[in-house]
Amino acid sequence: MNKLLLFFSCIVAVIADMSFVWWAKKANHPTLFMILGLVLMNVAGIAWMYTMRRGIESATAITFYALFTVAGCSFLGFAVFKEPLSLINGIGIGLALIALVLIGLK
Repeated sequence: MNKLLLFFSCIVAVIADMSFVWWAKKANHPTLFMILGLVLMNVAGIAWMYTMRRGIESATAITFYALFTVAGCSFLGFAVFKEPLSLINGIGIGLALIALVLIGLK
């Protein structure tokens, strides 16, 4: 259950980050996306803190959260916003995904 909550917090954090990007990159900068990002970032942070309180070690939670959000945001930036990724970026995302699987096996 705690791992599922940690995964959920990462998904919410990626959605929050993407709403910030959407707000920053749009020509008219809709305020709703900024507010949505702020609310979702707080929800993700609270869920993430709760997972550590419920028994997931901080080193595992921090590493999982950081790797998942970086890999998720990089991939969505590439897929949705057409931001270029170099070969090194792609290798880094792949290694981050492998690390997430290995961390999840613990």
